[in-house]
Amino acid sequence: MEEAVGWTLSMKVHLIVSESCRSFGDCLRDLDAKGHIRGDFILLEPGVVSNISLLPLLKRHSAQCKADKGTAMTLVFQECGSGHKSLSPEDEVCVALSQKNRVLFHKKTKRSNDKRVDIPLEIFLENPVVSIRHDIRDTHITICSSSVLPLFIDNFDFQTKDDFVRGLLINEDILGSTIYSHILKGSNYAASVHNWRSYQSISMKLKDYWIYPLTPSSKRYKQHKYVQSKCSLPANIMLRKTFEHIMSRLVPNESIVSPTSKVALSAILCRCIVGPNVVIGEKVTIQDAFIFENTHIEDSAIVSLSVIGSDCLIKKGAKVTVGSVLGKGVVINENSLIENILVQATESEHDLAQPEDKLGDAAYRLRADEDEEDLEMDKILAKRLSRLHFYDATSDTEYETEEELSDSDVLSRSDSPPLDDTKVFFTEVIDSLARGFEDKLLCDNLILEVNSSRYAYNITLEEVSFYVYFTEKMLLQLMRKSVSMQFFLQPSLVNYYVIKAILIMSYKLPTGGQYFSKFAQLLNYFTPVLKNYIKSQSSMGDCLQAVEDVAESGEPLSDKWAIFVVKYLYEKDYLSEDAILKWFANVSPESKMWSQVNRFVEWLQEAEEEDSSEEESE
Repeated sequence: MEEAVGWTLSMKVHLIVSESCRSFGDCLRDLDAKGHIRGDFILLEPGVVSNISLLPLLKRHSAQCKADKGTAMTLVFQECGSGHKSLSPEDEVCVALSQKNRVLFHKKTKRSNDKRVDIPLEIFLENPVVSIRHDIRDTHITICSSSVLPLFIDNFDFQTKDDFVRGLLINEDILGSTIYSHILKGSNYAASVHNWRSYQSISMKLKDYWIYPLTPSSKRYKQHKYVQSKCSLPANIMLRKTFEHIMSRLVPNESIVSPTSKVALSAILCRCIVGPNVVIGEKVTIQDAFIFENTHIEDSAIVSLSVIGSDCLIKKGAKVTVGSVLGKGVVINENSLIENILVQATESEHDLAQPEDKLGDAAYRLRADEDEEDLEMDKILAKRLSRLHFYDATSDTEYETEEELSDSDVLSRSDSPPLDDTKVFFTEVIDSLARGFEDKLLCDNLILEVNSSRYAYNITLEEVSFYVYFTEKMLLQLMRKSVSMQFFLQPSLVNYYVIKAILIMSYKLPTGGQYFSKFAQLLNYFTPVLKNYIKSQSSMGDCLQAVEDVAESGEPLSDKWAIFVVKYLYEKDYLSEDAILKWFANVSPESKMWSQVNRFVEWLQEAEEEDSSEEESE
C-alpha cells in the first residue's frame, strides 16, 4: 500500500479475455456484445504513455456531442514538427480541419508510396476555412461516443481505427457521423510505444523530464530511483548516491544508469539507458542503446544503436551494432560482430531458419516472419530495426527504396534530423531581414521581430556556444596555439546571427562594377540594426567572427569582400581598433581572411604606433 500510486487505490480494473478476437475491430465488437460499455468512453491503444488529464477531454467531447448530435469520435493529436526525432512513421498523419476542428480529411502518410497528398476539391468549396496540418502526430488516444461500437457492428470491414476513420469520412452522409480533433500543446504529452524507434523516443523524453510528473525519480519508478550526481559529471548524467563505481570517462550526452549496476572506470556511455544489476567492463563503449537487467558486458565490447535483453552476456571484444536486438539469455562469443539482426537464445523452429543462423551456443539469428514466402522480408525488417536510432546522420532514403518496401512499410521522407533552435532562429532572422530589405520596412520593426524570435527559441544574449562560431580550422588553430580565450568567452548568439544574416544577403547582389556600391546601400539600410547589435567590445568580436565565417564559407565572393566589410564597419564606428587587432591576432595566416585584411590591419598598427609616439613626445 505504501508503494502504490494514488490512482491505483481507487481504480477498478476488469480484464476481458476473448480468444476469437483477431483485430482491433473484433475487440470492439466483442465489447459491444458483452454490454460492458454503454456511454462515452476513452480508447487507449496499447503502449500509450501520457501525462495529460483525460477528464477534461471527455467533458469537451460530451459538450461537442451536444452541439453536434452526429459526433462519433474525437481524435487526440500532439503538435510535433515535421522531421522531429520523436515522430514515428506509424504516427505521421496529414489532416484537414474545419474552423471548429472537425476532421474533413485524414491520411496516414506512411501507408502509400505516393509522396503527394491529394485532398478533394469539395472540401475547400464546402468549407470557408480549412486548416491543413502535417505538424502533428497520432497519440493513439481517442474519445469515443456510444455510437462507435454499433458502427463497428454494422461495418465488418472496419478492422482498425484507421479503417473506421476512413469509412466515416467517405460515407459521412450515409452513416450520419462526424469526427473531431483535439491537438495537445505545451507541456501536455502523449505517445504510444509500438516499435523500437518510439520506445527510444519515449524513453529519452521520460529521462529528460518532458513527461513530468512521470520521471525516473518519481514514486512510480521507486525501484529505479535516481538523483542528480554531486560529483564532477555532466549535468545530464544521472546516478544514485549509492552507485558502486563512479565513472571517470563519460561522454556528456544523456545517459542514465540504474543504482545497482556496476560500470568500470574506463567505460564510455553515450545516450543510453542501463537497467538494474548490469555489469559493464573496462573500455566498453555503449552508445544509443538500451541494456536490460542482469546483463554482463565484458571488456572492450561495443554496443551501439541496439537493444540488449535481460540476462545476456556479451563477451570480450564483441560488437553489437546498427539496430540489433538481443533476446533474453543470449550469449555473444568473443570478438563476434552482430549487426542489424534479431538474436534469440534458442534455436528457431521457423521454416525460414538456416544452418548459418547459429551464432553461438546460446545465440541464434531469428528470421523476420515464418509466414513470408522468401527471405526478402528479413532484409526489410533489419532496415526498419536500424531506425532505432535517430542520431545517425544517414537518411533513410540511402538504404531503402520504394520497391523494397510494401505499402505498409514506406516511411515519410520526414525522418531527417531536426534543426536545433539556433539554426531555426538563424533561418528566421535571414527571412525577416531579407523581407524587410525587399519591402523597405522600418528597421525598428525588424529588430522587434528578431527579438521576438530570440525569445521564442530561448536564445540567450550571453551563451557560451563555442562550436557555433568557430570553423573547424579556427578550432584546430586554437588548440594548436595557446591563445587567450578571454576575448571570445562570451559570444552572443543573437549578435552573431543577425550580422551574419545581413552579410549573407550580399550573395544575391548583382556582380560587376556596381557590386560594392549596392553592398554599401544594403549596409546603410541596416544601420539601425547594426547600431542595435554592435554596442560592446564582445559584440564587436561577434561581428568580426561573423565576417570571418562568411568570408571563409566557400561562396564565390570577391577578393576584396572581406576588406570592404571590415573597413566599412570601422569607418562607420561600429568596430574599434582594439577589437579588430585582438580579433586579427587569432586569424590563421594561411586563411583567405588573413590575406585580405592583413594590409588594413598593418595600417591600423602603424597608425596606433604613430599616435603612441606623438603622445610620448608631448
